[in-house]
Amino acid sequence: MDMEFDIIALIYSWRIEEAKKKLEEKLENEIYVTDLVYCPLKYYFQKKFREITLAESFNPVTIYGEVVHVGIEEVLKEILGSNNVKTEVEYEKNIEVEGKSYIVKGRVDAIIGDYLIEIKSSRSDANIPHKHHIQQLRLYLWLTGFKKALLLYITPNRISQYFVTEPASDGEVSDLIRSLLAQSPAPRYSWECTYCPFSIVCSNKRVGT
Repeated sequence: MDMEFDIIALIYSWRIEEAKKKLEEKLENEIYVTDLVYCPLKYYFQKKFREITLAESFNPVTIYGEVVHVGIEEVLKEILGSNNVKTEVEYEKNIEVEGKSYIVKGRVDAIIGDYLIEIKSSRSDANIPHKHHIQQLRLYLWLTGFKKALLLYITPNRISQYFVTEPASDGEVSDLIRSLLAQSPAPRYSWECTYCPFSIVCSNKRVGT
């Protein structure tokens, strides 16, 4: 076997460099949509514990999800034509909270016509659609000004889709930012600690959830 050709090393470099770039380019007043839907402590831990953040980017589950995203996006382009499918589209919007301006940013998986498409991979199809995924789509609708979004799940048991048409309001976004700044509630959901890479350094970890 030719040991000079190393696909694992290529994937590792790709993921680590992407994670580093994301960390380095993020401004102090920048908030990602995903920061608003998960435990607010993660927002602070990502920069405080950079090595954990980078290690998580090479988690096989994370890479699996990324590959599923890329694969579905390419399939959609093949079916509908690359000119009719926009992928990995970035948006940002300014909002003022407590007298300070914040930039809320998000990257939409795909745009087809007047629909936003969000792709989710999961090892289980239990209890889908998840509340935090719907909230993410509502925030994307607020961020982009689109009226319709489609949440697509790819699991070993089924492929399913759910429509989201109610955007978040300015008030809801402001409340989520206040929650983020207050670092409360942490965790936002009882199950988060089980999957959080920062649980090993977190005083708020919920044991057995």
